Parts: sequence; structure tokens; C-alpha cells
Amino acid sequence: MNAMCPVSFEKIDENVARLNAVQTVILLLFFLFSPPLQWLILIVAADFCVRAFWQPKYSLFAMISRKIIALLKIKPVMVDVAPKIFAARIGFLFSCLLIACWLLHLNAAALIVGLMFAVCALLEAAFRFCVACKMYPLVCKITDSH
Repeated sequence: MNAMCPVSFEKIDENVARLNAVQTVILLLFFLFSPPLQWLILIVAADFCVRAFWQPKYSLFAMISRKIIALLKIKPVMVDVAPKIFAARIGFLFSCLLIACWLLHLNAAALIVGLMFAVCALLEAAFRFCVACKMYPLVCKITDSH
């Protein structure tokens, strides 16, 4: 499915993406359930911005993930980078939406958006199921037809 409409033919280690998702879930839980730590969403947004629009290898979460993988000697599982970049852009969008909810004191909206975001990240972390990656071929098909 990933090969349907690649942005590039670069590959990344899916284990890094999964550990990035673990870190995202942890910080989202702090954001949602520990008001003094809600500022952590800024770190989440910055990290998604780096992964989505700059170089994923410079992401703080990715650097931490690579260190953990090296320490545990986990073998890489290479996947196409394009869907993961698309997923990072969706994650950045979710992060920005959460920042807006936080700044505007829209607590109910923040809870709904944050839980949806956390569930998506948890699916990636626990089951290798990247929701945005599954949407990626459909989005490519729609945008290519216009």
C-alpha cells in the first residue's frame, strides 16, 4: 500500500516511528491529565514540525528512539518514508489544534482532540497500525485526480 504514491523512495526504520509514537502518547497523557504540564504539547508540536517539514532525523523523539533501539539491539524494519511524513503532518495539525484549544481554554475540545490523537499514536506504538499512513494512498489518489 505504501508504494502506491510515494513522495520519495527513502526508507525509515518503523521501530523508530513506533517509539516516537510511544513518546507522543506519554506527552499527550501529561497534556490531557496534568494541567501544570500542558506546555509539553509545544514539544510535541515542535517535534512533529521537524519530522513533517524538515528532516525526521533531527527530531528529538527520533534521536531518543534511535538511542533506545541501539541499546536494545533491535533490528530495523524498513518502510517507505512518504506515508510517515504525511502522518507527521497530520500529527503537527493535531498538535496545533491542541495548542489552540489550550490557549483558548477549550478544555472539552482539547480532551476530544487529544484523546483521538493519543488513540492514533497508541495504535502505531502498540500494533504497527498508522492511521494516517492508511489514509495516505486515498489522499494521493484524490489529489492526483484534480
